[in-house]
Amino acid sequence: MPDILGNILLYAGSFVLVLSVVVFVHEFGHFQVARWRGVAIDTFSIGFGKTLLGWRDKQGVQWKVGALPLGGYVKFADDADAMSSAPREKIDDPAALAEARARGLFHAQPLVTRAMVVAAGPLTNFVFSIAAFAMIAMIMGRDATDMTQVPARVDMVAEGSAAAAAGLRRGDTILSANGQPIASFIDLQTLVASSPEQALALQVDRDGVVIPIEATPRRQGERGLLGVSPLVLPEERRIERFGPLTAIAIGASNTWSIVAQTGAYIGAIFAGRESGDQIAGPLGIINVSGQVATSALNGGGDGGGIAGRIGMLALSLLSLAAVLSVAVGIVNLLPIPILDGGHLLFYAIEGVRGGKPLPAMAQEWAYRAGFAVMAG
Repeated sequence: MPDILGNILLYAGSFVLVLSVVVFVHEFGHFQVARWRGVAIDTFSIGFGKTLLGWRDKQGVQWKVGALPLGGYVKFADDADAMSSAPREKIDDPAALAEARARGLFHAQPLVTRAMVVAAGPLTNFVFSIAAFAMIAMIMGRDATDMTQVPARVDMVAEGSAAAAAGLRRGDTILSANGQPIASFIDLQTLVASSPEQALALQVDRDGVVIPIEATPRRQGERGLLGVSPLVLPEERRIERFGPLTAIAIGASNTWSIVAQTGAYIGAIFAGRESGDQIAGPLGIINVSGQVATSALNGGGDGGGIAGRIGMLALSLLSLAAVLSVAVGIVNLLPIPILDGGHLLFYAIEGVRGGKPLPAMAQEWAYRAGFAVMAG
């Protein structure tokens, strides 16, 4: 029972922490640009529902944490709702509009200001991801170990894999296969890849005793797969360190790679080439967060004791937050009403129409459709 409770707390705590960081980054982007452009802000909220913690600052902004940690919002002084979908009161009189603009009411601001405030959220998500990946690169460096010099020593054996079925264990060193010497883990990978569904007679060093084991790599596409990872000793590992500029370049590259892969995947879904089974809602994020946290605590930082495990946990969750932040940035730029991209679409239409927004009824139906899409 204690183990089950501990896992629940670990999964839930990891989810709340990671999602709260990403949401805060997104909303803080809206908040900072709004404040810079002189927009009056009423509320900055992380989470929805009943207020668990709240205070009001000297500028009159109410900061609060809601009981339901599934998002957040910045509510402007004249917003009718938390989505900033419409003003509380429509102003048509030019003099009253000018007065409202001077008071910082969001919906009375020029089109450029509104667009800047809305776009700032997802753009800040991308900036955060670049910074987070850069920080991880500076702290962790890059594994530059020459795997041609690492023996075919087994670390993890995947559950249900060909290696598990054959009886391979952590710490085993594969010396030969079908009489052919195996000098490194790269040699083993090369042989296994070219031998799908072909039995391999292995000679394995286990605790100083050489034993025979027969393993048959499973077919994955055109390649064979054994299901083991290499065990690299500390003296064999080489870590490449990076300076700030190189780390930022790595962060930008990692962020763009996720953007490109996600864009290609979403495009493939609409084209019918992919299913949507890789799209995760809250339950999916809870599961991934918990798995990342569990893996970091159980498998990372062995040499540093508790401090090492906590450090690995922090870096693992930061990496997950960086990935999730990119996803939040991309999704929010989609032209779906209720999302930032939907607002930007309406502003673009308003610009094309010479400053005339879409009729209120059209916007209302668009928001209803957007809500239905996001709920789905």
